[in-house]
Amino acid sequence: MYEDETARDEAYRRAERESEPFFAVERYEGGYAVTYDLLPAGQALSKPARKELDERLTREIEDIVGDSGRPTTEVGKTVGEELGTVSLFDREGTAREVAALVSRTVLDETNWVAAAPPEPNDTDYRRN
Repeated sequence: MYEDETARDEAYRRAERESEPFFAVERYEGGYAVTYDLLPAGQALSKPARKELDERLTREIEDIVGDSGRPTTEVGKTVGEELGTVSLFDREGTAREVAALVSRTVLDETNWVAAAPPEPNDTDYRRN
């Protein structure tokens, strides 16, 4: 759980130094987000794992939005092979529930394949 940008950025730099994936529940002014980035580890999700995660998240988000006990304003998701985010949740607890679901796929090394290196002039490559 990262409460501010400074803590998040340091954790991302640590992930890069240690060649480990970055995984976080992040607090923003408008709520909480779940973020993953496998690029620091030089890995990506396999296509079947990415598809399965996307389907699981769709079902989970539908359940959350339909549950008045877990208020949300608007929840969106981006599920990529290297990067992904699900946000924004009103409550930290809801974000942590979603993080647990995401982590089972994203942090399972049997779901990883080597990531393609970025092109030298690729400006879309994420750097925090």
